Formats: sequence, structure tokens, C-alpha cells
Amino acid sequence: MLVKNVMYTDVVCLKTDMNFLEAAALFLQNKISGAPVLDETGKLVGVLSEKDLFRALYPSYKSFYQNPTPFLNERGLEETAEEAKDKTIEEVMTRRVVTTTPDTHILKVGGLMVATGIHRVPVIDNGKIVGMVSRGTIYRAVMRYTFPEIKE
Repeated sequence: MLVKNVMYTDVVCLKTDMNFLEAAALFLQNKISGAPVLDETGKLVGVLSEKDLFRALYPSYKSFYQNPTPFLNERGLEETAEEAKDKTIEEVMTRRVVTTTPDTHILKVGGLMVATGIHRVPVIDNGKIVGMVSRGTIYRAVMRYTFPEIKE
């Protein structure tokens, strides 16, 4: 079974200059947990996930260990979370992007996801994003393909 048989093609793409609040609103409105990030020329430069947005709400490990006191109470954490809304997508996105093509076998993509810890992969054809696959989509397809005796 190939990626083109399971990918979703209605892909919400983000721009690097969008801010935290714009991205979070798009995620909530579209009921998605991640999206590819494009630069001003339309080139894929990253992926933003709920995990990236969630991390932006909290202090970095470095700042925590340099001065943990402000982060040990709710007020300090609220201040750090409030600062997140001014961050751009470019500041919080994941730059390490693994992509696939529509004609890649789902078992290969599943293996890449396991090996890299990535949960969503943009599908690229002729340099353009034509779809996305998520870990859940690939998992369900692999189980159905590999073990047809499993009934839903």
C-alpha cells in the first residue's frame, strides 16, 4: 500500500511570519495537531506541531536551570506562557523535516516515523506539498495492510 492511498490532501499550511496565536487558532479551528510551515517563496522549511506550541508556553531547560525560582510558581509560569503569544512560528517550529512522496510504501514511512520520532510527514510531489500523513494514519493503514485478519 502506498502513501497516496492513505494521505489526506486538505493540508493547512502555515507561514513562518505567523505568530503563536494565529497558529494555535488554526489548529483549533481545523482540528489538526500539526502543519507544514512554508517560507515566503512557498518552500517547506519546517513543521509545527501542538508539541511545539505547548513547549513555547514553558521556559527552556537552559533558562530554568539558570534561574529556576520564577518557574516554580504559577505566576512565573503564567508570565512565560503570556510571552508565547508574541513568538513567531519560525521561532518555535521544528526545522528537521522528513518528507515522503505519494508513491512511497506505507511500511517505509512508518519505519521513518519510528526511527525519527516524527508524528507527521508532508507528502511532496514535484516540489509541492500534495498531502500529509500522520502517525495514526500510517499505523491504521499498516495494521490493516499487514494483518487483514484484524477486524474493526
